[in-house]
Amino acid sequence: MDQCIALINAEWPRSYTARLWSLESSKETLPTSFVLTTSVKNETIVLAHAKLSPIPADRDAVFVESVVVAREHRGQGIGRLLMQEVERHCFNCLHLKKIYLSTIDQEAFYAKLGYKLCSAINIFGSRPTLNKSTKKIWMFKSANSWTSNE
Repeated sequence: MDQCIALINAEWPRSYTARLWSLESSKETLPTSFVLTTSVKNETIVLAHAKLSPIPADRDAVFVESVVVAREHRGQGIGRLLMQEVERHCFNCLHLKKIYLSTIDQEAFYAKLGYKLCSAINIFGSRPTLNKSTKKIWMFKSANSWTSNE
């Protein structure tokens, strides 16, 4: 847990307690935290993390957030592998129809994975009112496009 919290906080600082609570709330349905690890000399090393959160206004969709790969392991395909596992879980296990995410600087990465630009969505409440954030680029991937790309 400590390694995972440190990894996420290296990108988006927040209190240790808030991160711990978020990670401990992970379950098989939603919310779910994906943590990619490796073992080096019998020591577990956290490589990457992604969190899947429900979207109250759209029960057939999920919001993927806090996607981060450890700096020393970037450029090795770990982010792609993590997102493939996230997609497999969302579309095959949870039977969701869409994955949404937002990014400030990784649009090209997500586009290579088949994500398309979309309007901002409301990820917090049950109303479909759009989130008007202008700093973020919103993207989505549908189950139909994922199936045809596999």
